Amino acid sequence: MNLWSLEWLRLWRTQRLMILAAVFGSFGLLGPLTVRFLPDLMESLGEEAVGTLPPMTAADGVSMYIGNALQIGILATAFVGAAALAFDAKPEIAIFLRTRAAIRDIFIPRLVVSSAAAAVMFAMGMVIAFVGTGLLIEWIDLGPVLIGTALFMVYLVFLVAVVGLVSSFLRSVPGVALVSVGALIVIGLLSIISPLAPWLPGALIGSTDVLLSGGEFIYWRALIVTSALIAGMTTWSIHRLDHREV
Repeated sequence: MNLWSLEWLRLWRTQRLMILAAVFGSFGLLGPLTVRFLPDLMESLGEEAVGTLPPMTAADGVSMYIGNALQIGILATAFVGAAALAFDAKPEIAIFLRTRAAIRDIFIPRLVVSSAAAAVMFAMGMVIAFVGTGLLIEWIDLGPVLIGTALFMVYLVFLVAVVGLVSSFLRSVPGVALVSVGALIVIGLLSIISPLAPWLPGALIGSTDVLLSGGEFIYWRALIVTSALIAGMTTWSIHRLDHREV
C-alpha cells in the first residue's frame, strides 16, 4: 500500500470524510429549506416580524448554503487539513514517517487528499442546495452555480495549503487549524483596500452570488493569484518541514 492509498484509507477510517459530508450536506439541505419556510415561520410570529424580513429569492437558497459553508464548513476543513498535515504533532509518528519517506512524498498526498475531500464534499452540498432550491422554490441557472462552485473549490484548496504552511511553523493540530482560519480572516480584511480586492483569494467565494445576479466573470486575477499562492505555499511548506527537527 502506497502513501496515497494510505491517506485515503486514513481519511475514511478516522471518519473525517464523514464529518465533512455531514457539515456540507446538512447546510446544503438547510439552505433552501430556510428560504422556503422562514417567511411562513416569521409570519406565524406576527406581521411586525414579517416586515423586518427582506424579500427572498430562489438564489438565496444557494447563497445561504455558501454563507454557512464559509463559517462552519471552512472551520471543519481547517481541522481536517490540520489533522493530516500537522504530522509532527506526535513525535513517534513523525519519526516513523520521516525515516521511511521523503517529506515531499508524505506532504503532497496529505495535502491533495484533504483538499479533494473538502472540495468534493462542498460540491456535494451545492448539488443538494441546487436541487433543493429547484424542488422547493424554483430552478435557477445551472451555469453560474457550476462556475461559482469550481471557484469556491479552488478557495478550499487554498485553505488547505494555508494549513500546510502553518503546520510547518506550529505542531499542535488545534493550533494549526485556528491560526489558519485566523490567517484567512486577515487576508479577507485586506479586501477593504479596493485595488487589492479583485486579486485576493476571497474574491472567489462570492462569485456564485455575483454570477447568479447577472454579473460578469471577473475572477481571472483572483484565480491566478490563488493558484500561484497554492504552489508557493506548498513549496515553502515542504522546504520548512524538510529542514525542521522533530
